[in-house]
Amino acid sequence: MCTTLQENLRERIEHLNTWRRGGQRAPHKPLLLLLALSRLASGRPRLASFEEISEQLSQLLQRYGPPRRSYHPEYPFWRLQADGLWEVISGSPLKCRRGQDSPLKTELLRRDVRGGLPENLFSLLGQDRHLLGDSIVTLLEAHFPESFRDDILGELGLKDLLCSKPSDCSMSFRMEVLRAYEHRCAICGFDAKFGHADFAVEAAHIRWHQAGGPAVVQNGLALCVLHHKAFDRGAIGIGPDLTLCVSADLYGRKAGMQWFLRFKGQPLRHPLSSQMQPRREYVDWHWREVFRQPARE
Repeated sequence: MCTTLQENLRERIEHLNTWRRGGQRAPHKPLLLLLALSRLASGRPRLASFEEISEQLSQLLQRYGPPRRSYHPEYPFWRLQADGLWEVISGSPLKCRRGQDSPLKTELLRRDVRGGLPENLFSLLGQDRHLLGDSIVTLLEAHFPESFRDDILGELGLKDLLCSKPSDCSMSFRMEVLRAYEHRCAICGFDAKFGHADFAVEAAHIRWHQAGGPAVVQNGLALCVLHHKAFDRGAIGIGPDLTLCVSADLYGRKAGMQWFLRFKGQPLRHPLSSQMQPRREYVDWHWREVFRQPARE
């Protein structure tokens, strides 16, 4: 019986029904689940009020979701129930949006609605720490680039449960991209070696693998660790002419900002062949779904 429940849980997490349209990112449900798993791991109660969840989930969406004018934590809070991974408890009927089956945000707040993992899954994961860690890793690998994972785990207090290993496919992508850019950062030219190995130079996806981006050189850039993290977080982006753009939301002291502003408006370093240049479709996706607009003038 327990084995069947474990398999059912894994299948539901792997086939989580996330909203999709034209390559747009929708990490609402994965972030809500990670938030629920972090509550379990830290020994907090199974159910939490929508008000509490809303505040925490909104912060996670602002940091790790696509740039949007507004965020709607009420949607995953209600709709995750359909995936069999969430339960909502309300003491009275809720008024729904016109033409929809989901309640208004004001209703969720006014009636002190509570939500959390279903009781059987909460109990199972609480007794099986390996399954809990495996569930967290599956969510991270399916929905977020590698550069996000330590930050999300750290913020949620889950760092000790990360145990993923790079796949053969990701290793091949890394080697091809670094070779194409001669093992140098495409922005700043950083090319340090430690012994015979690259030091702090990585292969970055332009359109994330988790959003359907292929593991091809034209969807990759060789970037130093600093510029890779900034690129994945949307602090920097690529203009249509393949020049570096810096988000107006990025700020700091001169010593830190020089690593970005000195390259602003400069073209990316060219790969070995023009056929390896970043494709416009991947660059456009990053501009829409990751880069924090507006860009600095």
